[in-house]
Amino acid sequence: MKSKTRCTGGKPKRLLTQRKAWLFILIMLLPSFYGMFRYIWINAGSLLLAFSNLEPVSSGFTLKWFDQLIGEMSRPDTQIFQAMLNTFKCFGIGCLKLLLCYAIAYFLYKKILLYRALRFIFFLPSIVAPVINVFIFSEIISPLGPIDMILGMKETYPSLIANPDTVMPTILLYDLFAGFGTNFLIILGAMNRIPAELLEAAAIDGCKPFREFWQLITPLVWDNFSTLLILQLTSIFTASGPILYFTGGNGDPYTLSFWIFDQVRGDVYNYPAAVGMFFTLIGIPIVFFIRWAINKVNPEVSY
Repeated sequence: MKSKTRCTGGKPKRLLTQRKAWLFILIMLLPSFYGMFRYIWINAGSLLLAFSNLEPVSSGFTLKWFDQLIGEMSRPDTQIFQAMLNTFKCFGIGCLKLLLCYAIAYFLYKKILLYRALRFIFFLPSIVAPVINVFIFSEIISPLGPIDMILGMKETYPSLIANPDTVMPTILLYDLFAGFGTNFLIILGAMNRIPAELLEAAAIDGCKPFREFWQLITPLVWDNFSTLLILQLTSIFTASGPILYFTGGNGDPYTLSFWIFDQVRGDVYNYPAAVGMFFTLIGIPIVFFIRWAINKVNPEVSY
């Protein structure tokens, strides 16, 4: 009788535990379902807008927006051409920052002089609000600012942000030195996981620093670095700097993503939808090819 009582008492407890587990799973999945619904709904709407004149379905099918896009891409004096060029510049800066992250992480991993302070300094801009970083940078480079005072210029130079010829290079310069974000910590964390015995054995065998960096460190952290590289390459057509913070959204310069935002802000939907779809269709095969190529050279190393 005692054993039966235990069995019958244990079954409701198991059922209650299972129900709690399923309830927890359902609650955790609700944000995912909501995100998937929004993603499908928004992209379905963009698909219809890209192939319609004004209102989807009722206005009929058209390819005029894609014809307009191809025509503007071939003319350097158009906003689309300049936006595409600026996007590639931002993308290049992003790739350069990733390589700098890797190099800096290695030097900090080797515990150079003041490496703890440098680690904090490199990550500090990432924990400060971007609008504050932009404000500080704008004040530093402004006429009669700290640079002007240090150099002792007798005449003030024109504002780099207000000048159309210098605003985009200034934004790119800011983007390069605005912190390395979580990529820096991920790479440094991967290097810190490398067994010290492995590097000590290499040093006993006469392994030089460059060879250690290229033939030991790189293969061991390649999984982490290649993932970050693939994520960076996915932004080939979406890379953008803090243009809105610098210019307040008053026109040029444009990147593709900021141009689409500015058009939608002005209640223009069909042409931006076509532009977004066009570059998405081009970017997807590029990213998958690059991912395939990176995985081909990815060494299978575990430690």
